[in-house]
Amino acid sequence: MADTDCTACPELLMRLGAAAAGLHALAALIERKMAEPTMPWRDLLPTLALQARNLAEQAEGRY
Repeated sequence: MADTDCTACPELLMRLGAAAAGLHALAALIERKMAEPTMPWRDLLPTLALQARNLAEQAEGRY
């Protein structure tokens, strides 16, 4: 029987890497909007919420 590390599933690692990259991008967007606001927070918050929701779905493997 071969030794396998079940905690290092390639698909899981891929999803976590993609989610981490998405979180970095989301953080960068928030930082840019704080430095140079281009729209009111009231309009920006739904966009940020959608991106966070998409990241969560990606991490869950929905796409």
